[in-house]
Formats: sequence, C-alpha cells, structure tokens
Amino acid sequence: MIQGFKTLLTREVPLYTREAIEPMFRKLLPSFKARTNLTDVDIADFDWALHPGGEAIIEGAKQRLQLTDDQLRATREIYRTRGNSSSAAVLVVWDRLRNMGRGRDILVATSFGPGLMIEMAMLKRLRFEET
Repeated sequence: MIQGFKTLLTREVPLYTREAIEPMFRKLLPSFKARTNLTDVDIADFDWALHPGGEAIIEGAKQRLQLTDDQLRATREIYRTRGNSSSAAVLVVWDRLRNMGRGRDILVATSFGPGLMIEMAMLKRLRFEET
C-alpha cells in the first residue's frame, strides 16, 4: 500500500510565476497606498523578498517587473547560499534583507505555493531613531 504525497513539477512553473506576480502586485498596490499614504510608490520603490525557488523564477520576476539586482539582493544571496528552497524560505530572505543595511522603507514579500498559489504581502518598515 502506497501512502503519502507525490509531487510533480512542470517545467512551466517559472512561466506561471512570472505571469502571476505583476497582476498580484497591481491588485494589492492601491490598498497599500491608501493605508500608508504613500501615493507615488510603484515597483521600483520596493525591496523584494522573493521566494528563492530557482534561477528561472528569480530571473522571470526580475524581467517581468524590471527589478534591479539591488532590489533582489537578499533573494539572490539566499538562493546562492542555500539553493532552491520552499516557499517558506521567503521568511529567510526577509530576515536577510533586514540585516543588509538600511535598504528601502517598503518591501514586497512573495512566495509561490502548492498548486501554483501566489502569496504576497506589502510591508512598510518601522524606523526607530537611535539616541
């Protein structure tokens, strides 16, 4: 008797993730702007903590959104040092980004899950003045 799950990945995963990421960003952006009073922000104003699910996924998001290497610096480092990781690894990317210096004041955290589900959060950093 066979028990458990069997995972099958299609070669089209990078294509699907590339096509899903911008519509999700555009859907969330108006609410983020309204809640933060940051009315003039767009893709280039965010640091990105992207699920390090492979070079094709990272590069696809970079091209689709016209992201810079600086915006993806933590994602690239975690991918380089830990390899292709599960969607929960976006939290490791987020933590690494937090420790990479001042960075941008706003962040997008994005991961892709089972059934090619996309999860995205837009966050604003809290800055505390040192005394």
